[in-house]
Amino acid sequence: MKQRWHILGAGSIGCLWACNLVSMGYPVTLLLRNPEKLDIFNSTGAITLAEKRYSVSAELTDTSTDIDQLLITTKSTDTATALQSIKKRLSKSVKVIVLQNGLGSQEWVKDQLPNAEVAWASTTDGVWTKTPFNLVHAGQGITRIGSPITAYAWLAPLENGFLKVEQDEDIALTLWRKLAINCAINPLTAVYQCKNGELINNPDYLATMAAVCKEVELVAESEGIELFDGPLIEQACHVAELTAENYSSMMQDIQHQRITEISHITGYLCERAKQNRLHTPTNDHYLRKIKKLHESIKTSAH
Repeated sequence: MKQRWHILGAGSIGCLWACNLVSMGYPVTLLLRNPEKLDIFNSTGAITLAEKRYSVSAELTDTSTDIDQLLITTKSTDTATALQSIKKRLSKSVKVIVLQNGLGSQEWVKDQLPNAEVAWASTTDGVWTKTPFNLVHAGQGITRIGSPITAYAWLAPLENGFLKVEQDEDIALTLWRKLAINCAINPLTAVYQCKNGELINNPDYLATMAAVCKEVELVAESEGIELFDGPLIEQACHVAELTAENYSSMMQDIQHQRITEISHITGYLCERAKQNRLHTPTNDHYLRKIKKLHESIKTSAH
């Protein structure tokens, strides 16, 4: 019998991965934060993906059973609260994968669990939720998984599911590259409430994106990271073109009055800039703008 995976963060990516793990013969349990969400899951009793039902179980985070394998797919802003809610359940030799946007939370998890084997992951899969626990896999991408410290043998079997998974010897660089593209696209689409493609069709937006990219390259360079062979703006434009009709997750968060992951994307970049005594006025400006939007979201929620 294969060892059970617990998934912390039962959103679109978490549920997609639950289906992927089930397809490989792993038993899977979703960790849900409140009884209401558990009731919704129990009314369906499975996750549906492309009309196929995948049998998983679900329980509240405060259940007492041990967790030996954990996949964290919460929003990076929720990592601390979510991990604290299950920390006492983690076995001494727990294996953990952190699959999240942005940077900062991966290091934090590693620091919190010094005895655990912690791997990091980044995905380009596109998935959205039609109704609770009913998914649409909108775009087949690649999930890259690796550890910044050592190669873990237990990651290899994860290449056998229906999702495309590759082991990555330089996962830190992969995450930095994704962060760089996210810095270039997400905050601008969130502030201007536009599709990704509009960033390259509007000369003002494009000029701003180029300024963001210059600053990101400066910070990456100070960290000893060479992002891409060519300029970042070329990569960012390429991604914006490929995803022209898409709305970024940050733009959707603002539209749905949700707190975004800006603190782990642009916020992380600006923090690194400060540590390295660099100026990033354009990124600072958009960080402030999104945080201001957060304030109005919090105000309207009360």
